[in-house]
Amino acid sequence: MVAEPGIQEIQNHSQVWMFLDIKNNDTIADVNRKNTISTTHWIYNIDKHLRLNAIIPSVVKLQYKHKNSFHSEEGMHDYYSYSDTTSKKLSFLEFDAVIYKTDSTLSKSYIKENSETYKKYNNINVTFNPNNTWINDAKMENGEFKTTLLEFIDFSSEGNQTMLHLNFNDQLSYQDYLFYKTMLHNFNNPAILINPIEFIFDQDKVPDCGCE
Repeated sequence: MVAEPGIQEIQNHSQVWMFLDIKNNDTIADVNRKNTISTTHWIYNIDKHLRLNAIIPSVVKLQYKHKNSFHSEEGMHDYYSYSDTTSKKLSFLEFDAVIYKTDSTLSKSYIKENSETYKKYNNINVTFNPNNTWINDAKMENGEFKTTLLEFIDFSSEGNQTMLHLNFNDQLSYQDYLFYKTMLHNFNNPAILINPIEFIFDQDKVPDCGCE
């Protein structure tokens, strides 16, 4: 359940389901896409308790299949579904443009390696962990993230377009992931861009992730 508005009606769609399952003491995503049709939009219905490390590998494979199937049709999108507690309706967030980078690289390193691509932007690295969030190297307390981020953008932009680079701890739940995604999506500000590359990281492989 997420208190952020989204798209509330999609025609011509198929359903993808991901259920929580336990195998050999590991939590996995049990994927059911038997009724998906390549020529339709795909709506992903995912158990809110599943963590990103269980979800994203399957999402990446399905994204590829939907886009590259022999019967794929241009203009068909992928959407995450969620319950919008404000409107009390099922809502949808398009994500087919998202590129998931799952090698535990953080955005700050990626920006340095691709400095020519990003040098014209006011680059801000945002990191989401199960117990905290970070804006660049500053840890946010509960409830202050959105306000602080907008204030920081206003303070630091100096007339340049801002680009947010999103880093997600792979232990984050699907519900929390959608909460942050929809919040940022609803900024609706042309001066604020969001890098379509999302950095999904294993905190055990990234010693400087700020995950404490």
